[in-house]
Amino acid sequence: MANPDQERMDALSEAIIRLLKQQEQFDKRLTRVEASLSLQPIVPEPRPAPPPQPPPAPLPAVPQRVEATPSVSAGTQPPEATPSVSAGTQALETNIGLKWANRLGAITLVLGAAFGFKYAVDNQWIGPAGRVMLGVLAGFIAIGAADVLWRKGQRIFAQGVTAVGLGVLYLAVYAAFEYYHLIPQALAFVFMVATTALAAALALRYASVAMAVLGSIGGYLTPIMLSTGEDHPWFLFSYVLVLNIGALALARTKQWKLLEVLSFAATALLYGLWLGDRFKPEEQFVATFFLLIYYALFATTLVAPLVLIAQVLATTAAASIWPNEPDIYFFLTLLLALGGLAIAVQRRITGAASVTFGAFWALYAIWAASLHTPRPIAPLFLGTTCGFLLFFAWIPWRMLIWRATARTEDLTILALNGAAYFGASYALLNADYHAWMGLFAVAVAGVHLALGAWIWRARPAEQPDQRAILLSLGVSLTLLTLAAPIQFTAYRITMAWSLEFMALSWISLRARSTLVGFAANLISVLVWMRLLSIDSWIYPNPNGYTLIWNARFLTFVIAAFCSWLAAYWSKPNPFAVVQYIAGHAIMLWGLSLEDLGWAARISTPQNLLSFETVTISILFALYAVILVIAGVGTRTAINRIAGLGLIGFVVVKLYLFDVWQLGRIYRISAFVALGALLLTTSFLYSYFRALIESWWKDDQTPS
Repeated sequence: MANPDQERMDALSEAIIRLLKQQEQFDKRLTRVEASLSLQPIVPEPRPAPPPQPPPAPLPAVPQRVEATPSVSAGTQPPEATPSVSAGTQALETNIGLKWANRLGAITLVLGAAFGFKYAVDNQWIGPAGRVMLGVLAGFIAIGAADVLWRKGQRIFAQGVTAVGLGVLYLAVYAAFEYYHLIPQALAFVFMVATTALAAALALRYASVAMAVLGSIGGYLTPIMLSTGEDHPWFLFSYVLVLNIGALALARTKQWKLLEVLSFAATALLYGLWLGDRFKPEEQFVATFFLLIYYALFATTLVAPLVLIAQVLATTAAASIWPNEPDIYFFLTLLLALGGLAIAVQRRITGAASVTFGAFWALYAIWAASLHTPRPIAPLFLGTTCGFLLFFAWIPWRMLIWRATARTEDLTILALNGAAYFGASYALLNADYHAWMGLFAVAVAGVHLALGAWIWRARPAEQPDQRAILLSLGVSLTLLTLAAPIQFTAYRITMAWSLEFMALSWISLRARSTLVGFAANLISVLVWMRLLSIDSWIYPNPNGYTLIWNARFLTFVIAAFCSWLAAYWSKPNPFAVVQYIAGHAIMLWGLSLEDLGWAARISTPQNLLSFETVTISILFALYAVILVIAGVGTRTAINRIAGLGLIGFVVVKLYLFDVWQLGRIYRISAFVALGALLLTTSFLYSYFRALIESWWKDDQTPS
């Protein structure tokens, strides 16, 4: 049996070990609770380790007794104390109770001091000089007391007290100048500048953006508060420039972006108010000088949206400063546009190039519409051309020189730049040079086409993106399509579109571009619509033109041949069948118009309908036989099928319509002629039956 003393010693050792583990768990839970309540943890005093027990003497193997301990049992965790207030709630409470209460208290105290000061003035308790001195003294006392509080660790509270002191100093100086006339304007200006400099120094000392903002507000309000109504733009904008440099330097040093926003807003407000209220034509130079200085200064701001806003505002200001002088206006706007593109490259601000492009063309449209003098065509055209070339060079510069992939922003500029330039030029030149506007559209289209070809040849092999190439081609095609109705009239438009449709089909074949093929088909739809809705009715009098040899029939012939060539180049594209059939439909419709004109000339009014019906049926049947003969002679199934389909249409027309409309003689003529043509067709198929069947069997018939 085991020694009883030894068993008691073992049990005592196990109890001590369990107590130590429970103490360790308690210390961990207490630390978590203190952390959640933002308390300083109480470091427990070190406890002496239990004395090591001598190893027990070897005993016989006896099953040992294991006692379950709730605190360390498997699968259970000791309960943790749940804090009653979350850390986020406590932070919000601290932020409101300390920072915002402090700042609102400072503002409230300044307003209370101002109201109390006014009450004392109204009751004549203090003389003018005493009132000002009392305000200055109170301001410095508040600033000194704040410094003491700051050194004692109450830094946020000290910032509020400092704000009170600075506000009182601004009020005292303003009262000394405006209300009591104790000091001249120049001395008051010096005092306010000194107060602003003191605010900046205190902001650096306390590392407080609130102090910097307060000082900046006071500095920018100084010219407004001390204004006597006189206009001194050089002094005003030089002062604002010094404030801006100081504010931006302070913002860069401490990463206080709010200070940059405040400086930009104050500068834009002061400059805009002066430009709208005080600006005179003889002050154009000073306005332009500071416009460029401010633009260059805020182009370096850390807040990217301010750069975009500055681009728009600067372009707007240039239009306001030079409303009737195109040379200087375009020089400024082109300089600003060049600066905007340079910013887009150097700082890589998203949207900078688009905003620059939009500001240039939108403000030009507004500026040109507001010209009070007759428009001088030469400088306006030169200026818009320079703007077009500047933005036109953006894509090749990025892709070929900078080796960058074209972005959606760049492609948008490429797509809209040509449209904006052509629209501006058309509005400017159309009244005096309308005869040349179509050729001008062709020239702009040629420039875009040349750009696409250049990018295609010069692009690096590792850059497979073809969007810029296809977009250049699309802009070119759009301008070419517009050139036809601009340069030509009536049927000439349809001819030009037909030739363009044919050319695009060939380009689509050579370039293997589905997009170009789609553009060609779209233009072909325009051709068909114009043929049916306009060109078919250009001769209201049937005696007013020569049969066959006239502009209308020539237009239909050109359109039909262009459609056939496009179908030939587009095969084996399934849409080629549609183009080929459309070509025959155009030709047949053109022949029908000539037939109707001939019928109207030689027929009497009472027989006109019968004569037209018979001749149209015979024309369709003859055309169908010609198609069948062509299909047999050229081994083209599509011609044979089209001919048979057309014959079927004529038969249906004859039995369902003609037989009820025609007189006896015309009915006989129609049936005899159609019967003869049907027999001719039947003979062809009978004679060449074996050959035709062998073509189908061998699957050698071209589609």
